[in-house]
Amino acid sequence: MSGYQAYGRAQNTTENPRSTEYRLLAQVCGALTRAKEGKRGTAEFVDALLWNKKVWDAFIIDLSSDGNQLPRELRAQIIGIGLWVGRETIQVLDGNGDIDALINVNRTIMEGLAPQPSAAAGAARPAPAAPPAGNRPVGSGLSVSS
Repeated sequence: MSGYQAYGRAQNTTENPRSTEYRLLAQVCGALTRAKEGKRGTAEFVDALLWNKKVWDAFIIDLSSDGNQLPRELRAQIIGIGLWVGRETIQVLDGNGDIDALINVNRTIMEGLAPQPSAAAGAARPAPAAPPAGNRPVGSGLSVSS
């Protein structure tokens, strides 16, 4: 089963797509941050980068589909970011890129996906959670059916 199919199946649960995407990017950010703190070239380092790329590849596929309901211009902009993520990932793996830039892009997208707190409730934005070791989702899409 591809990451895109796994995301589609998971999306049919009670969590809304934006929450799923936020949670997934938070998990990927956690993995990238741990990889940054570790040694370049280790399995953890490479796995985190490739996981991030798979997530963005799934976003690109999802955003390219006819059924995606985001405005065309926004879809094109996010696809452009996804293509940049792919190029930057290769640069980081080659020792020339900036893993912090990948982390920052994910965090910026998370800000746009985060639930807006209710003024009356004073709700706080959910904190990013790290995934359990070895239990990572492999792909996602950006709010296609909401």
